[in-house]
Amino acid sequence: MGSSRSTRHLAAVAIVLCSLQDLVTAGGRSPVIIIPGLAGSVLEEKVNQANPRPWYWFCQGKHDWQVLWFSLQAASRPPCLLDEMQIRFDGATGRYHNQTGVEIRPYDWGGLTGVAALDPDAPAYSGTYLELINGLKDEGYQERKDLFGAPFDFRLNAEGLQQVGFFKNLTELVEGAVAGNPGTKATLIAHSMGALATTFWLARKGDQWIDAHIAAFISVSAPWQGSPTALKGSISGDNFDISVIPHDLLRPLQSTAPSGPWLFPAADLWGDKVLVETRGGDKYRAADAVKMLHDLNLTQQAELYGRSHAATYPLPKLRVPMYCLHGSNVSTDYAFQYDVDHFSAAPPPAPANRTTGDGDGTVDIRSLMACKEFGPQVKIFDFPNASHLGILQQKDAVKGIIDLIQTGNTRRHLYRRFWQSLQQIKNSLLQPWQQVLASRRAGSKLS
Repeated sequence: MGSSRSTRHLAAVAIVLCSLQDLVTAGGRSPVIIIPGLAGSVLEEKVNQANPRPWYWFCQGKHDWQVLWFSLQAASRPPCLLDEMQIRFDGATGRYHNQTGVEIRPYDWGGLTGVAALDPDAPAYSGTYLELINGLKDEGYQERKDLFGAPFDFRLNAEGLQQVGFFKNLTELVEGAVAGNPGTKATLIAHSMGALATTFWLARKGDQWIDAHIAAFISVSAPWQGSPTALKGSISGDNFDISVIPHDLLRPLQSTAPSGPWLFPAADLWGDKVLVETRGGDKYRAADAVKMLHDLNLTQQAELYGRSHAATYPLPKLRVPMYCLHGSNVSTDYAFQYDVDHFSAAPPPAPANRTTGDGDGTVDIRSLMACKEFGPQVKIFDFPNASHLGILQQKDAVKGIIDLIQTGNTRRHLYRRFWQSLQQIKNSLLQPWQQVLASRRAGSKLS
C-alpha cells in the first residue's frame, strides 16, 4: 500500500515537472523582428509604361527596380512619385492594384536596409529604427541571423496586405527565425501602424502557433483607437509640420491610400466630440467619417472605410505578453477648423485653427493608452516629451526596448538552467521506481 502511494506521489511530481517544461522557453537569445510604421518602410518600384504620363515629360516611362520611397531622386519629381504610388481599388473584384505598368514592393525583405532609415542612401539623416538596430547589434545581434526587418507596403490596409502576401511572408519569417535559433521564440517590435498590422495578423493566428513562436510583442507609438491627424491627411494634406513642404503636397496619396481610413479615430473613443468643422457650420464626428469623405468626393476612401477601419476596431484579444511604449506631453492635434463654407471636390486650404491636447504629436494620449484593453498581460511605458517618431531615437526609449528584450533573454537563460536542474532531480527520483514498475509489469505478464 505504502509503495503504491509513493509511486503515485512520484508520478505526480513527474507530471508537475513535465508541465513546468511547457512554461519554459529553453533556448538562447530571442530573435527580433522589426515592423515599421506608416511611411517607415522603404519601397522600390519597377516601371514599364508604353505611354508614360505624357503630361509629365520628366517622368521615367521604363526602369528596372529602384528605390521609390524614400529617395532624393524620386522626391525630385513629386508629380511622378505621387502618381506612381497611388492605389486603385476594384469594388467588383475586391482587389487592390497599382497604376498600370507600375510594380511596387518592400525593399530588402528580412534584412535591415528596408526598415533602418527612410532613405537607404542617407541613413544618418533619415534614420527611423537605426538607433535600435545599432543598439541590438552592440548586444551581439546579427542581421538575418537573429535580427530581421519586415517592411511592408504602407499604402495598403490589412485586406490589401493580405492580398499581397505580407502576412504569409511574416509568418514564414518568424517561423524561419525560430527554427534558425533553436529553443527560442521571436520578439516582435512594431511602430505605429505597424502595430495595427501586427495585431491584425496575431489575432488570426491560433493560440498554439503563438505559444510556440512568439515571446513578446513590443509596440511603439501605436494608434490603438486611431488618430484625428489621419483625417487632416485626407481632407487637406499633412506635411507633418515640415514648413518647407507644402501642406497639400502629399494629399493625392493621402486621400486615396486604403491605409488612411484604417487610422481614422474610433467612434467608441471619441464619441460626440466634433473633430472637423467648417466655417459654414458643418460638423463631423468620428462616426461621420464616411459622410465627410463623400462631401470631399473621396469616393475610394469612403468605399474602403468599413473594410479598413474594422480590421482592428474594436481591438481583438491577444494572448501574448505585450509591452506598449509611447510618448506624451507633446502638443497633439485632435480637432480642425477649416475656413470654407462646405467641403467639395476642391481640396480646402490648411486648417485655419486647431484644437490640441496631450499626446505624442501625432496620436492622442487616450488612443495610445488604449493598449490596456488587451488585458492584464500588458505593461505600458510612458516617455514624457517623446514624439511619435522621435521616440525611436530617444536614448531612454531605445534602452528600454533593449532592456525588455535582454530581460526576456536572461529570464529564458535562467529558466533553462532551472529546468536542467529539475530534469536531473526528476531522473534521479524516478529511475529506481521506473525499474520497479518495469519489473512488476514483466511479472504480471508472466503470470
